[in-house]
Amino acid sequence: MLRPVRRALVLQTVSTEVRHTPSLAGRSRPVAWLRPLLWASLVCLLGAGGRTVASAAEPLLTLQPGDRVAILGNTLADRMQHSGWLETYTHALHPRHELVFRNLGYSGDELKVRQREENFGSPDEWLTKVQASVVWSFFGYNEALRGPAGLPQFRADLAEVIDGMRKQKYDGKANPRLVFFSPIAHENLKSPHLPDGSENNEKLAAYTAAMREVCAEKQVAFVDLFTPTRELYGRAKSPLTMNGIHLLDDGERQVAGVIVDRLFGGQRVEAGGELIGRVRSAVLDKNYHWFSRYRVVDGYNVFGGRSKLAWFGQSNADVMMREMEILDVMTANRDRRVWGAAQGADVTVNDANIPEQVAVKTNIPGPLPGGKHKYLGGREAIEKMKIAKGMQVNLFASEEQFPELAKPVQMAVDTDDRLFVSVWPSYPHWNPTEPRRDKILCLPDDDGDGVADRCVTFADE
Repeated sequence: MLRPVRRALVLQTVSTEVRHTPSLAGRSRPVAWLRPLLWASLVCLLGAGGRTVASAAEPLLTLQPGDRVAILGNTLADRMQHSGWLETYTHALHPRHELVFRNLGYSGDELKVRQREENFGSPDEWLTKVQASVVWSFFGYNEALRGPAGLPQFRADLAEVIDGMRKQKYDGKANPRLVFFSPIAHENLKSPHLPDGSENNEKLAAYTAAMREVCAEKQVAFVDLFTPTRELYGRAKSPLTMNGIHLLDDGERQVAGVIVDRLFGGQRVEAGGELIGRVRSAVLDKNYHWFSRYRVVDGYNVFGGRSKLAWFGQSNADVMMREMEILDVMTANRDRRVWGAAQGADVTVNDANIPEQVAVKTNIPGPLPGGKHKYLGGREAIEKMKIAKGMQVNLFASEEQFPELAKPVQMAVDTDDRLFVSVWPSYPHWNPTEPRRDKILCLPDDDGDGVADRCVTFADE
């Protein structure tokens, strides 16, 4: 009989990878002799981060060291990157695998409908860019809104998408391993302002059944999220969604638990513990940089219609696609911090390896030294205006008085006569080598004399 310390070590090794364990050379080797022990083992509580691992069934998916997991889908997939629970749990269960996650979710996406900007890139192109060896796809909710009439087309679309993805080698080595997830159920929040979800759930159940059948025919892994989320809603002491269909943070956490349970053969991870907190913090930081790259604010300037505008032989794309390359490297640097956190280490991010920025020369140089322009102050500018008879111009607020007002792009006055201004120093998108300085400012006129008295940061970063 194994001594307790040895037993814990064996079970922890097995919990992180079902069929392989790291060798001294950093490569993986088969441990088939451990499989009977694994599936017969009892639940074992491991000390790292309050992690509970239970082995109950064959896994739907066995991740390999170095796997690159791409997440596709609609709002459910899109929002997962902002909660980080699914990635966190998966890393915690595979701490030495050095997995790479890239979330390609986009609200509104359907199997065959992916509305994007011009030159954004096709799904296959993005899956190739991120070198996906594993693809997790979350579809079916938007399609289910079409009801029974849309089921035949949905089945055909799902089969076509599966066949198309199977032909690819996104990582340049092998066909991707695919997993498809059903939509979650509609939660009845018992609100007079929201539907109870009963009609929606009938449609979602039908589309979940269709997904199960098509995936079975195609021999593709399928995870039913509809049934377990209905059960979660029934047991929940407080709502798990904000509106019946979009998960709150605790809902994200519980659904992530369902997913890892289904995918990895009954293995579960508890939310508490220092390790989980560190991994999740690292995941969220990585996702922030990846989101800033994949979902760049002004694609029209980066790769769209204005991207080819050029001066002195230098286009917008030359400058800003380099900044996208910088974000790619910064995201990869943060993968290392995630891996370290999963192994209980605190890895400092080092961005010294980012590509050099492209130096930009202004296309409209001014008469002052260095090509700078002379800018008029507010009152001086008013003196040069030609004003219609019966009208007057009043200086309410200026950049001279409030430096934060630099680069305003939009403004509005609320019902309390307060001016709100959106300032965008990072236009057309955030330069990743600089701090976030974009803000929404509020400028109240406290004494009613027509001049702003304060500049309050309403929202920043």
